[in-house]
Amino acid sequence: MKVGLVIDDHMARPGGVQEYVRGLYRYLIQHDHQAVIFSSAGGAPADDLRLVPIGTPLPFTGSGSSTSIPLTLASSRQLRRLLCHEACDVLHVMAPYSPTLSGRLLMQSQALHVLTFHVATEPGLRRMVLGALAKLQYRSLRRVDGRIAVSATAAATGRAFYGGDYHLIPNGVDLAHWASAAAPRLSRGEASVKVLYIGRLEHRKGVRYLIQAFAHLQQQYPALQLIIGGDGPERESLERLVDQLGLEHVQFLGYVSTSDLPGLLSSADIFCAPATQKESFGIVLIEAFAAGLPVVAAANEGYAALLAAHPGNLLVPPANARALAGALATLVEQPEYRRRVGQRNHEAAKQYDWQVVGGEIVVFYEHLLAVRAASPTS
Repeated sequence: MKVGLVIDDHMARPGGVQEYVRGLYRYLIQHDHQAVIFSSAGGAPADDLRLVPIGTPLPFTGSGSSTSIPLTLASSRQLRRLLCHEACDVLHVMAPYSPTLSGRLLMQSQALHVLTFHVATEPGLRRMVLGALAKLQYRSLRRVDGRIAVSATAAATGRAFYGGDYHLIPNGVDLAHWASAAAPRLSRGEASVKVLYIGRLEHRKGVRYLIQAFAHLQQQYPALQLIIGGDGPERESLERLVDQLGLEHVQFLGYVSTSDLPGLLSSADIFCAPATQKESFGIVLIEAFAAGLPVVAAANEGYAALLAAHPGNLLVPPANARALAGALATLVEQPEYRRRVGQRNHEAAKQYDWQVVGGEIVVFYEHLLAVRAASPTS
């Protein structure tokens, strides 16, 4: 089977959808399928990816997060020739998608068409844009054969804008990549506790509240450390906030490569995910699970749904620094509790391994292909 994975953004941008595409691509190749990625041009993705860049990404920021919208100048004939040359059995589009790249490929492709819906959205500019795009995509949506959502939260958003029924298959992680991050922690003695955040530094990620929570904690726990991995438009303002609060032991690492993440996670004791809204699943939570870390997270809809299935991790109201401080203090003061929850999380991560999730996706492809082959109009 040959699968074309389609993402409007470029693959060099850090993001959960890019990680999904990368993980699924590698699973397919490992299991003797063929795969190709159609995306915007930009950056330098991993060498093992076969990438076909189409168009230029135009940056877009709205409702506290940033992405890009692709500008594709290729003619319909050129796109048809490209798709004919690649001869994919399945075209798997990451959604929500734009009418300028993914939508045009859907209109020109004769392959089986599958969507994976990745986002949750709340009132704001992003919701307005998503609604407007859905109206423009009526014709291409009619060509979709099957829909996947990474969570019930994402499925609800997908139904609201795109309609249809969604098959729930979660995000995946490469468990082997993260295994080395768990082993050292389970055997090392207690030292100063490190709280870790990894992600974009943008408003909706709630890092401001984590820093404010750390300010509440530092007097009581002077050896406590906060490590912030990632970059984004709020970095300078967050660094100023640390200075204004007179905080010590706060470190901004900037962008952290995928290869460096296991080592960083192995050095931490608690993972904190304070995003206030618009999280459909939370791949970073599963990466923390795989690394054997207990999690403190803001109870946005996606994080709350995921952690409800994994008791022992702590949820707090979004945008509430005092509640966040209280939850972190609970874990700081109870090393044995941290250890037990981390071990349970490490075991729970096995259900999200790409070797499991990728298999579910391939079975879904095969089911849809069989239905299509049996159809009298095929």
